[in-house]
Amino acid sequence: MKRLVEGILVAGCVVAASSLCGCSSAARGALGDGNAAAFPPDSAGNDADSPDDADSSLGPSPSGQCTQAALVLVASDAGDDGGDDGGLECGTAGVADLVAAGTAFAMAFLPVALVDDGAIAENAVVSPYSVSSAMMMVDVGAEGETQSQIESVLSLPGNGAAEASASSGLVCALQAAGSSNGNSLSIANSLWGQQGVSFEAPFLDVLATGYGAPLQTVDFAGNPTAAVATINAWVSQATQGTISSPLGSQDITELTRLVAVNAVYFKGTWAMGFNPSMTSPRPFTLANGKPTTVSTMSGLISAGVGATSALLVVELPYRASSGSSLAMDILMPTGGSAGLAAFESALTPATLSSALASLHGRFMYTIQMPKFSFGTRIELQPVLAALGMSDVFERGVADLSGMDGAMDLYLAAVVQQAMVEVDEQGTVAAAVTAGSSGCALIAVEPPPPVQIDRPFFFLIRDTGNGAIVFMGQVVDPGE
Repeated sequence: MKRLVEGILVAGCVVAASSLCGCSSAARGALGDGNAAAFPPDSAGNDADSPDDADSSLGPSPSGQCTQAALVLVASDAGDDGGDDGGLECGTAGVADLVAAGTAFAMAFLPVALVDDGAIAENAVVSPYSVSSAMMMVDVGAEGETQSQIESVLSLPGNGAAEASASSGLVCALQAAGSSNGNSLSIANSLWGQQGVSFEAPFLDVLATGYGAPLQTVDFAGNPTAAVATINAWVSQATQGTISSPLGSQDITELTRLVAVNAVYFKGTWAMGFNPSMTSPRPFTLANGKPTTVSTMSGLISAGVGATSALLVVELPYRASSGSSLAMDILMPTGGSAGLAAFESALTPATLSSALASLHGRFMYTIQMPKFSFGTRIELQPVLAALGMSDVFERGVADLSGMDGAMDLYLAAVVQQAMVEVDEQGTVAAAVTAGSSGCALIAVEPPPPVQIDRPFFFLIRDTGNGAIVFMGQVVDPGE
């Protein structure tokens, strides 16, 4: 029976615009300089990183579903298609190294993306896995210093082509961990190119065989509206209808030549859930020390609980048949600590590993945890540039010649949207029957409650290989 379902909606975009360098006037002429940006500010002028923007653009998120989509839009000027349909091969070689790289990137990405001038301003959720996956696809077509910077920031053991096999192996591992005992996790890529345009065969072959994204052709130049509808239909199917229209008319122009899409669908159920009848308003202390009251779930839960000198660590597993499974890890700085911003700024793979190592198996605890639901939209170009990935965003400097054989592409924007929802779904039923003949019945005192009542950091990860899929911070669950 479904007890607690976690819902995630994430959408990210990497948009590459084309430069006039090396392009004939006949090819571009009346179309201007090819500069185009996906997900611009809305007509009211709202900032691109506003959670409200994410909510309005993504539409409703059916309760109990966790979805993510990353879109890579490339605008270019090129000739006919090619490539190999291929398919993903599941293996284990290189997966551990790729997971370690993903963790290193996530920890470097965290303070730059979520900590603002030494403080945390709002609730936020991001997917470092989505960012890394999208940029690895870009890296397949990168060359020279552009390629070196991408791989350095992502901490990749090799380039996007060399790591394709490990990437597909990680996809298989994540899907196996998240798709058992009623849970569902699926990860899919697709590649859409302008009909009649030529892309480099090695680039297409790697995306087809290593990333499961064989080229499919549409007519961006002649009928961008139909192209948008076709891609949106694929995304809707891949995400079980939870993301039905990620692309709008403003996202595709006549200059668009290539769109790569990564979609992740996850629907999970806690191994043990919370009883909705026990949810009630409880105190929560904000980062500034002020108390507030938020809707808080409560239940007798089999969970991992640990602690360091300044940190409470709680691991809530999702259901699994056997082997590894996905879990949510909550890391909450305690009252006497320096706070969440200081914790996130100092977090490294080693300190994260140490915190998770404090977990002592799984036992029954009374867990009190706030419900929360919020969205995040984040412009990632300044974040990635600050981490050292700058050339790929500079026209005339970026080298994405592995895509089309020319120095005419650069990334105009990298955007990610996300929404996370945690609440209790369905009902919890439990019964204990004890028979005694001539013996005294001994009452067992319930364990003390584990209270998650301050701003906290969270991860959703594969407990088998440690891969981090989502991470975020809850500053005020009531917002």
